[in-house]
Amino acid sequence: MKNLIKAFLIVLLASGIMLVGCKKEEESKVEDNGLTKAINDFIPENILNEMKTLGIPINTGGSPPSIENIYYASPFILKASNRDGDIIGYAFSSYKVKFYEQNNDDLEIKVDYVNGPESGTGIGGFVVGNDNYFTVFSGITSTMNNEEATLIHVISGKLTTDGIENLHFANFMLDNHGNPNGTWLEEGEGRIIYDSDGMSEIVNSLKFGTSNTGSIITVSGVEKR
Repeated sequence: MKNLIKAFLIVLLASGIMLVGCKKEEESKVEDNGLTKAINDFIPENILNEMKTLGIPINTGGSPPSIENIYYASPFILKASNRDGDIIGYAFSSYKVKFYEQNNDDLEIKVDYVNGPESGTGIGGFVVGNDNYFTVFSGITSTMNNEEATLIHVISGKLTTDGIENLHFANFMLDNHGNPNGTWLEEGEGRIIYDSDGMSEIVNSLKFGTSNTGSIITVSGVEKR
């Protein structure tokens, strides 16, 4: 009996050491704020704080769920903005996003998306989170009227069997390259948009029908992306 108890205690101790080791490994992937070094190097702290102030959930941690799939967000409604002239409650075109090639060792992921006239393919991104909660950070280079700008996209939510619950999307300007013709948002400006029915369902394709023509906020007669 003593040998049996001793063996049990050894197994229990070994299991505890393994759990602690796994937790330390997960924690080592992220810094003090729960984000990876790559994310902290990429996104300026003032923009991250502005996103949080406007109400986007930022889920942190080194063990995000596997979110590889295609999701559909609609009605896609403006929740908050730091721009004069934006109308809270404005309905943007429906949004589809595909996550793939997720690597939880390096906390990296690829993103494709379609949102009205705008789309992106093979965008490199970073993913963090814990349990069923996640946040994806990605940088995109957009071109409009032969002008380029670099923006930050952030997608947060909770993974469920049906899709993503409480999906929130942030679109913030990182570098508008001087914005000579007023095409772009000003640097540091951005919006928080969310799926107002609370569930972004899993779908089979990024393609939309011809009715998805897209919506752009217009301020003083100038379209601002």
